[in-house]
Amino acid sequence: MALFRRREKRSGDGFRIDDPAADLARAFGTSTKVTFEMAMQLPPVSASIDFISSICARVPIKLYREAPAEVGAKTEEVTDDRRVELLNGSTGDSLNAYQMKKAWVTDYFGQGQGYIYVRKGLNEWRSLHYLRPRDYAVNVGTDPIYKTAKVFVADREYFYWDFLRLCRNTEDGFTGKSIIDTNGDLIALMYNTMRFEAMLMDTGGNKKGFLKAAHRLTKQAMDDVKTAWRELYSNRSNNMMILNEGLDYKETSATSTELQLNENKLTNNDALTMIFLLSAKALQGASDDDIVSAVKTAVIPIIEQMEQAFNEGLLLEEEKKSLYWACDTSALERGDILKRFQAYKLAIEGNFMQADEIRYKEDMPALGLNWIRLGLDDVLYDPKSKTIYTPNTNASVKVGEGGIAVNDELRYNESHDDRGRFTFGSSGRSSGKTGTGKSDLTNELKDVRLDSNGKPFKYPTIKLPKKEYANVMDEIGRNWNSKYEGKEMCRLKFTNKTYYFENRGIGDYNIYHVEKG
Repeated sequence: MALFRRREKRSGDGFRIDDPAADLARAFGTSTKVTFEMAMQLPPVSASIDFISSICARVPIKLYREAPAEVGAKTEEVTDDRRVELLNGSTGDSLNAYQMKKAWVTDYFGQGQGYIYVRKGLNEWRSLHYLRPRDYAVNVGTDPIYKTAKVFVADREYFYWDFLRLCRNTEDGFTGKSIIDTNGDLIALMYNTMRFEAMLMDTGGNKKGFLKAAHRLTKQAMDDVKTAWRELYSNRSNNMMILNEGLDYKETSATSTELQLNENKLTNNDALTMIFLLSAKALQGASDDDIVSAVKTAVIPIIEQMEQAFNEGLLLEEEKKSLYWACDTSALERGDILKRFQAYKLAIEGNFMQADEIRYKEDMPALGLNWIRLGLDDVLYDPKSKTIYTPNTNASVKVGEGGIAVNDELRYNESHDDRGRFTFGSSGRSSGKTGTGKSDLTNELKDVRLDSNGKPFKYPTIKLPKKEYANVMDEIGRNWNSKYEGKEMCRLKFTNKTYYFENRGIGDYNIYHVEKG
């Protein structure tokens, strides 16, 4: 196209247009090419990166050993390992662990990827070395399926698995996209706004413009106008400029108020922090909830990437079966501890989690607490053994083919009919009363039940309906301490009946007679 053809030098121009496309871009005001160093001059960018990288750098990194599946959910922390010291204390390099991780995460945003060299000999872990972006180059292979790469450092070639890699928006696992790559236009806009404000301060807030002369000025007059103009736009003194007859001033730019720079700057500042999934409130420390929310959205995802990098680059293949790295984020989630532990409390009270299962989720060693907490008012049924157990009365009821048995002893015998009435004699005739007469109880004793110590009760057990029996046993248990402790022969008035029972201890009762009224 003729528009982008190289033009020859014209007389009076004093320059040659070498890049017409670039000149066209400058004409539309889009020629600013920002760098990461320029972006870091913007307070929202530098504050966001410092907020995230500082938190990631100070989080303790721990090594855990997980027990095999057949043993159960069990983990233990490994503290006597050289790698733990490399990631939390001395790295064996000039940078300590905090400085190394902070620079690593900063490169994640500024360059799109951060690299740390892992120096080891055979299975011996020696040191970790952070690499500045200008000190290495990554050559990614062309195979889109079997991805591979070579890393060149100081003219030496290394394998990619010799490095801990942290990549942002990566498509190959070796390189990523920086904030300049993904949000360069917004950063350029904010950078130009900052420069414009600096220019306004230098010129004292005066608008740009030009002078229009009715007649051609002499060289002396032109020099005087330039000197006065330069002093007028200088912010170092109070000056004024007098326009002689025939000179007219025309404005070419709007003021900062007309441009609504302050409102636009606040809006763009919020947009800049959103690049990092943060909010201005979080950077200003408005409340604990804002900080916790910022940690969840902006910091935790990067920490999880760091953990993946550690598991990939700081574990041998055999160790990956039982060891894993995890960052201790409990301090970061301090505002959420109450909510998390309230959820654990509900899980325990609801009996669908055990204490050791919760400790496993928190990367804490198991205590061997393989029980479930129950209330005394619960009635438990085991469908496998067909046993009903009442903790309050310490009574177990087994549902069998011949009826219901208590502590594996049948709750009925041939001395009672199927309605629970006492019978005597071989004919099985009833006495005509509900229950048994006290004078007749000694006549039939051959099916008397045994107590918990193996001793027989004095009287045969009367058969009661399931629901009635459970209610009576529960009522006896509630009043045992106040009414029945230490008494062997007892009675209970409950609903519209009186129950006579033998008492051999808590849960060890034998109901032998029932009277109505």
